[in-house]
Formats: sequence, C-alpha cells, structure tokens
Amino acid sequence: MGWTSKTSSKNCSPAPPSASWHRMEKTPRFDSRNALSWVRSERSTPATLRRLRLDLLTVRGWCTLGAGALLMFFAYLFGRHELMALGISLIVLAAVSWGLALGLRGRTRIQRQVLSTVPSVGEVCRVRLSCAESATIQERLPESFGPGPKFEAPGGLDYELVFGTRGIHQLGPAQQIVSDSLGLIQGMVNTGETMDVPVRSELIDLHRFASLGEQMLTGDARHSLSTTADYYDVAIRDYQQGDSIRQVHWKASARQGKLMVRQENHVATAQALLILDTAFDHWCHSGVDLRLSIPAGAKEDLPSSRRFETALSLASSIGLCYASSGYQLSVRDLSGAPLISEHPQATSDVAAQSNFESFHAATAVLALSTGGTEMAASEIFGDGLHKELLGYRDEPVIMILGELTMIQARWLATLARTVRHAEIFILVAHPERYSDVHQELAGTGWKIHLIPATMGAEQMWGGA
Repeated sequence: MGWTSKTSSKNCSPAPPSASWHRMEKTPRFDSRNALSWVRSERSTPATLRRLRLDLLTVRGWCTLGAGALLMFFAYLFGRHELMALGISLIVLAAVSWGLALGLRGRTRIQRQVLSTVPSVGEVCRVRLSCAESATIQERLPESFGPGPKFEAPGGLDYELVFGTRGIHQLGPAQQIVSDSLGLIQGMVNTGETMDVPVRSELIDLHRFASLGEQMLTGDARHSLSTTADYYDVAIRDYQQGDSIRQVHWKASARQGKLMVRQENHVATAQALLILDTAFDHWCHSGVDLRLSIPAGAKEDLPSSRRFETALSLASSIGLCYASSGYQLSVRDLSGAPLISEHPQATSDVAAQSNFESFHAATAVLALSTGGTEMAASEIFGDGLHKELLGYRDEPVIMILGELTMIQARWLATLARTVRHAEIFILVAHPERYSDVHQELAGTGWKIHLIPATMGAEQMWGGA
C-alpha cells in the first residue's frame, strides 16, 4: 500500500513510453545510521552568494561579468561608446543566463511516491522519484543521509531509505542540475516540493525472547478478561436438568420435537494498561543522557534522549505483543491522560489491533511533557491514573518509567493490593543506585526490571 505526496497531484502523469526508467541491478539504499557511508563536503562558496543564488555562476561566468564591468570602466575613462556597448552586452549575457536558470525553479514536474507502508525506525522504506521532462535530477534527502541519488530524466528511479530516528522527516525539494551552452552557469536549483514522511518508533521482536514474550502473555496475566461484554454469542442446545424455563427456545423446540434452550456466551476483550512516563525531567535530567532532536517536519524539532527513545521502542514492542494476543491496549501517561484515541465500540480483534496502530502511529510525533500535573512528592501517578488502576485489578499493567525515588517506590508498592499483575521497567543511568528501589518493589510480587540507559532495546533482550 503506497502513498503519494499531496503536492504532486498535478504531476502524476506517467512517464512517456520512450522515457528511460533507471533501474539498477541493486536498488541504492541510504542508511542514516551509517555515518561512515558518505563524506560531508564543506561548501567553499560564501553563504551570501548561496542565499542570492549567485553560486550558480561558474568561473567563466564571473570572468564574463568582470570583463563587462572592466570594459564599462575603460569606456568611461576613454569615452569609447563601442567599449561601453560591449561591456553592457557581456553583463547582460551573464545576467540572462543566470535568470533563465533561476526561472527553472519549480517548473519541472516531479512525482515522488512512497511505495512502502508507514515505516518504523530500522525498516526499509522504498521511494520512487520520477520526472517526465528532460532534466538531470538529484534527490534531496535529510542531512543525516548524505547526498541523494541522481538520474537523467525523462524517467525515474527507485531508492531505499533506512531511518535511524522517529519523527516527521522531509524529502525534497529535489534539485535540478542546470547549465548553459556557454558555460556561464552550472549548479542546482530546487524543483518540486517537499514531502513529509512519518517514521514510527522501532519495533523489536520480543516473541523470540523468553524473558518477556512468553512470561507476559501466559499464566495469570493471560487468562484475565474484561468483565464488560463486547457482544453475546447466542447458540441453541438441548435442554439439561437445571436449566431455567425462561431459557427455553420454543420455536426451536417445536422444530426439533424436543426441548431446546438458548445459551448466551459472553465474549469479551482482554484488557491491558500501558503506563509510559513522558515527563521531560525524568528522561533528560542528567549529563549521562544523550540528548536527541526528533524532526517534526516544518515545525521545530522535538527534544528527546536516547534513554526515552529506548523506552518508546520498548513500549511499542510490548504493545505489539499484547495486540497480537488479542489484548485491547490502553496507553496512559503518569497523569492518566490517554496517549491514543481508543475505539471502545469496536469488537475485540479489531479494537486490539486498532488501538495499537493508533499508539504506534502517534509515536512519530510523541513529545516529552515539560509541565506536569500537581501531585504530592511521594506519588508518581496523578489522581486520574490512580482511579483508573482500580479497574485493572486482574488485568496486566505495564509501567515504563524513567525515574523513581525511594519514597515513590514505597507509595507505588502500596498499589499491589489494587493491581495484582504488573510489570515495571525502570530505565536509569545508574542501575546500581536503585538496589533499594528494586528491593522495595520486589516484595509486591510484581516483575521488576532495572535497565541501563546505555543499553538499546535489541541489546536489552539479546542475552535473555
């Protein structure tokens, strides 16, 4: 299922049959995580010239302008009209070539199409770039990818991207290489428009790790079902001693010639609650945390840290495990505010997958919160979340936290009387400093994980 740039609806005409489609033996792949795959070349052109687009002038173009200005100066000194005309002609020639090159900006019709579904971090995203006019086109990729692919139009090419961070990444505008027959102009001008590509958080296959994939979805936590029916499955069976007379299905009994009763089977969706700590101070509070900037398209970048990105990847991976097992996932922050728009009216399988997809899609733009709700120093959850936990006594609850003090751990341990099945992941810079916290929570019967901040999600379960 592919999707196309909104800005290229007028440019969707297919390339003519005679156009060459640039298909290489191996589709070029650009991986933003591999910083050694390309070398950044510093531009020697002054920034002022680039801003005015005077960098399009070649050495010959600058010499032509200089010669024209010099001839005009000599014409002024010696009063020679023919020198003045020649000088003006050289300047006009260079200026016209420069103006025609700038006039090509946005004129070339470019079509850009993402052939893959909405990608996640680490997944291969296939993109198609095409142009129906004669031109030399080079794609512009986000800076972390390096120089983009180049092709001769009419035609196009396919290329692959592997994103190293989540967010809204921008592709384009593409650049057209322009030149003139006199050699006065040589450079690239923007053509076409940008395209936003949302990239979701990374997914790790936790099913292959026994420490998480099996323990969470088996045993006591797996059997628990919501007490609210999604629907009732009605069936007809033979009458048995003890059945109420009100359950007799008289029409079916008349057809079968014996007493038949109506049986209503309660069909419910398994519920699970995922609590994700999104407080900025809990993830970016020490010098150990590697700060990151998450692209947000045309908006300002979102602040984050490597530790929070690991936590978000873990949350998405756990959510996928539960959704695949039929759990309808609710996602809350520490205040109890929902991080996704839920679909309580949907039936079980649809609701489970829909809620996870909503959460995973939201991770592309999920930002850390800088202002939290007012709560006591000993409490880590807001009143709204505290009340909601009352409805998850026999349901699995997963907590992913970035900071937990000893006094908060004692308060959290008191919830063991309310929540029976909980699994807590605490991602901290120095796990050895949290031995008391771990010991306090270990007495609850919950599963407690202290995870070092330097460990990625893949490494986290690699040794399980």
